[in-house]
Amino acid sequence: MTLRRVRLTLRLHRFEVYAFGVTLVFLSIAAFAVATYIDGLKPGPACFPELNEPTAACRVALDKYWGAQQSLGTLLGTPTLIVTSVIGLFLGVPIVGRELERGTTRLAWSLAPSRWGWYLSRVLPMAVVVVVASFVAGIAMDRFFAASTPNQDLTQSFAGYGARGSLLAARALFLFGLSVIAGAVIGRALPALIVAGLLGAVLLSAGENFYQSVLLRQEAVPVAMTDYTYQGNQPLYFDARWQLPDGTLVGYEYFGDQGPPYDENTGEPTYPQFQLLVPGTEYRWVEAREAAALVGASVVAILIAGVIVQRRRPG
Repeated sequence: MTLRRVRLTLRLHRFEVYAFGVTLVFLSIAAFAVATYIDGLKPGPACFPELNEPTAACRVALDKYWGAQQSLGTLLGTPTLIVTSVIGLFLGVPIVGRELERGTTRLAWSLAPSRWGWYLSRVLPMAVVVVVASFVAGIAMDRFFAASTPNQDLTQSFAGYGARGSLLAARALFLFGLSVIAGAVIGRALPALIVAGLLGAVLLSAGENFYQSVLLRQEAVPVAMTDYTYQGNQPLYFDARWQLPDGTLVGYEYFGDQGPPYDENTGEPTYPQFQLLVPGTEYRWVEAREAAALVGASVVAILIAGVIVQRRRPG
């Protein structure tokens, strides 16, 4: 793959590259700027209610601080998640799908030394664009969450899990791989875009639900409520548990419709209460495994699309 072929590929898809690249650059710059602004609004330690009872002036400062986080977070978080998802779709489908739809593959495949060379010279530069742009956005959202959750160590906290960091890039690459397959199979840009979007949404939702609700739940550990805290180390919470006199941990369903018993005088649970969770210290490992699975699936999808290109009729 020569530099000339890379430039040609970027030129053929310049509208999509510029549109999504500029949008993600803008959102990333905005995230850093908003994080700096929120840092400037942060009141002193004496104003936080978990440390001291806030004064009237502190309450005003806290309202402004939390209000900025909520309003600006909505303006940044949702668009960033959307754009980092659709960038893979809009840059992946045209690579093969639009070429087949326009009929240009007949000439291109007849002149190219090999279809694999033609395919890789187009898919790899676009994959790099998708990963770099979405990864920068993920770093920017990391910075934003760091400013929005000052009491959290985000390297050991599940605060904002899935909406920041490398998972944005891994998810975008996965959707990119699916969209390349859809374009190669269907051979028409718009239908392929719709199919890839629907299929990607279903697969991502099912995969993340299986990973968190099944695999991670098996790794969750019970932590006594007396040791349970979100400060600086937000865990991934699953369920509540109660410890019977014989040491067995049971869930809410064990007690039937009445629910777990509580002391009539103190209101405290009769049995020691636990939280079933994955500690925040496992965040990096949990994130890395999910990202690795998505990247692996993306590589497989890109290779499958290459095999389809190799065997497909040109038009």
